[in-house]
Amino acid sequence: MDNMGFHAPDPPDSSIAWCIQLYNSRPQKCLEYLRASYPDSRVVLLVDGDTTNDYANIAAQYNAELVLGEHLMKFDTCHAYVERLLLQALKGGERYFFRIDPDARIWRRFSWLPNSDCEFGTLETITAAYKDKIRHPPNIQGGCLGLTRGVIERILESNVLSHERCVEQARNGWVRNKDCEHSMAAKLMLDDFIISWAVDVAGFPITQHPEIASYWREVTENGNLQFAVTHPNKEMTNP
Repeated sequence: MDNMGFHAPDPPDSSIAWCIQLYNSRPQKCLEYLRASYPDSRVVLLVDGDTTNDYANIAAQYNAELVLGEHLMKFDTCHAYVERLLLQALKGGERYFFRIDPDARIWRRFSWLPNSDCEFGTLETITAAYKDKIRHPPNIQGGCLGLTRGVIERILESNVLSHERCVEQARNGWVRNKDCEHSMAAKLMLDDFIISWAVDVAGFPITQHPEIASYWREVTENGNLQFAVTHPNKEMTNP
């Protein structure tokens, strides 16, 4: 069967939105590389309660939307943190939405993106820190994860991102390995594990994309431009 049925070749800038979540971050190099490949895509800088840095100038320089929010990246408000992220995705009309870290590098345009609703990126079945098996569903590593619009709409309609499901019943949901247990005990959260869990609850597949190489600490060489996006690239965010 022709892959054209499964792949949307080189989608236009207008069909892709990007969100970089910021807290004491240096996103300039990330934005520089992003704009070199996707000059006209919508880009959101979502600030999670950072009151010590002013991101207004850099947002203006790279034609990005600046969204200032309260600090929600913690266990007790993990559901609200992810909901806020996904609501930003629906503020435009794009089909694809990427959540990337400030040290993710966009090397080139994607040759294709999925032609059906799913979550996609670098698939994880073993955790990075404790090397623990991830109970179903598998995870997409959070340095660069992609979602289609239909998935986001279904998640938000389902009300799965509630305090009851994500906090009170966390061990029956997104907390499904030792890394998640450790974060919960420290009153922290792992938004990529919440997202992959919510995608599965909503009934959509979680898939590997061969042009994304996103890991916790493992640096990926990309001299041959095999990958459109790699993570991490710590030199991008060093002072």
